[in-house]
Amino acid sequence: MKIYKEKTGIYYVSFMSAGGKRKRKSLETKNLSTAKQLCKDAKIQELEMAARAGALQREAISMIVADRKIKLSDLIIEWKRYKSDLAQSGNTIYTQESLIRAFIEFAGVAHLHGVTKEMVANYINQSGDTKAGSREQRHSALRSLYQFAIAKGYTITNPTKLVAVDKGKLTHKQKEKVPRKPFTKEEYNQIIAQGDHFFMEATALAWWTGMRLSDIARLEWDSVDFESKTLIVHTKKTDTRICIPLTHPLVGRGAVLRMLEKLSKERTSETYVFPEQMMVDKDPTKRAKLSVYYGRMLGRIGISGKSFHCLRHSFVSRCREAGKTLEEIAVWVGHSSERTTEIYDHQGSRI
Repeated sequence: MKIYKEKTGIYYVSFMSAGGKRKRKSLETKNLSTAKQLCKDAKIQELEMAARAGALQREAISMIVADRKIKLSDLIIEWKRYKSDLAQSGNTIYTQESLIRAFIEFAGVAHLHGVTKEMVANYINQSGDTKAGSREQRHSALRSLYQFAIAKGYTITNPTKLVAVDKGKLTHKQKEKVPRKPFTKEEYNQIIAQGDHFFMEATALAWWTGMRLSDIARLEWDSVDFESKTLIVHTKKTDTRICIPLTHPLVGRGAVLRMLEKLSKERTSETYVFPEQMMVDKDPTKRAKLSVYYGRMLGRIGISGKSFHCLRHSFVSRCREAGKTLEEIAVWVGHSSERTTEIYDHQGSRI
């Protein structure tokens, strides 16, 4: 720390920052004794020494930690166990693990301390047609791994915090989300008439209730209350409890109830409505097959540009056109925010 006087007669104090850069601050006095007392009261010299010691401490810790050869493959095993303990979705863990392992292969790195911010930046911003959302998923997966590594004391540096998806290099198409269009009534009828066995039933459930494919695949008989004529489901994605009145006009006036009653008489499992599809959805490595097979079925019967999730859009849009508020619909479909429900509203579309 040094005190010096400018040509104006005002005293300044000069001190070193933790980063090693010289800083200065006006003491707003022309009296040297006052200037010294201000610096003493502010403990600038002590703070300067403490900052230097802190920087040295961080550097020493970094060197000590860096000496530990933490294999990324071993870290992933620990991270997965930690994620499971937090009851995170197995599908989410599987997806993030796949993205992390893709990074390891892309960067050609085996140890945690071999990872640099340049490697992370190159991975999430590599050339190609990958959309912005998928690039953000890559970044998010690596951030999750590093947050865990820091919490475990394996590192004090986080290269994922120093980079971001460079949207300036992306095309308009890469930045834009693919718009979803609701199924028309004619398309729905076509699927019911020509679709495959499970998908016909799943389509009816989604059309009349807005349920996601995963929730339908995992639907339990205990969720169906034949006495009160309601369907109660805890959604897989957000664990939100939804209660759907199966005799409501917007829920098919009992059409879904009658279908479930028929399936109940033919049930092959005392727990699950669709036991075979439940096993597929439960396996993260096979879960995508249901959506893929549904897409192929649509192509076979001549429907293009749609996915199973578009049925959820159809349900919300139909409810809106019937006069339901976004708040009321959000309760039925399990959205915590009306803004999310609004995304599914395509009023004016021919459904």
